[in-house]
Amino acid sequence: MTRAISLHDVSKAYTRGARVVDRLSLDIAPGEFLVLLGPSGCGKSTVLRMIAGLEDIDEGLLFLDGEYGNDLPPSERDMAMVFQNFALYPSMTSRDNIGFPLRIEAPGTDPAPRVDATARMLGIEDLLDRFPAQLSGGERQRVAMGRAIARHPSAFLMDEPLSNLDAKL
Repeated sequence: MTRAISLHDVSKAYTRGARVVDRLSLDIAPGEFLVLLGPSGCGKSTVLRMIAGLEDIDEGLLFLDGEYGNDLPPSERDMAMVFQNFALYPSMTSRDNIGFPLRIEAPGTDPAPRVDATARMLGIEDLLDRFPAQLSGGERQRVAMGRAIARHPSAFLMDEPLSNLDAKL
């Protein structure tokens, strides 16, 4: 199931009052893909982080499936975010990085079947027993995408999702 996401006149300012997002409004229908394009520093990552609940919205409204969402904690938004820097745990193998959110969401459940299925889908089975430091940038990015995909969230938020991927993929 996917979810509708709506932003109405959303703004965000950081220190010294400089607005990085200024009165943004957009509607994303369930199942719709949306790409935010713009130069570095224009607020794309901040918009994703506000939708995910990782940044507070200073002004404006967020609706998730028509329900007010500004104050909803990230854990209750059912979204998976792939960060520009991948945010992989360096002390965990790729297998453990992909399975980590599954263990948090359903303690006591074996994440292996979903981890293995996701790895097959992404063609990264050979990376599962390696640590992030042993991976190229593109491989780390695929592991981070695998971690998001394995959760089966209602929405994916991907910050620079193709920046390190091999063009042959």
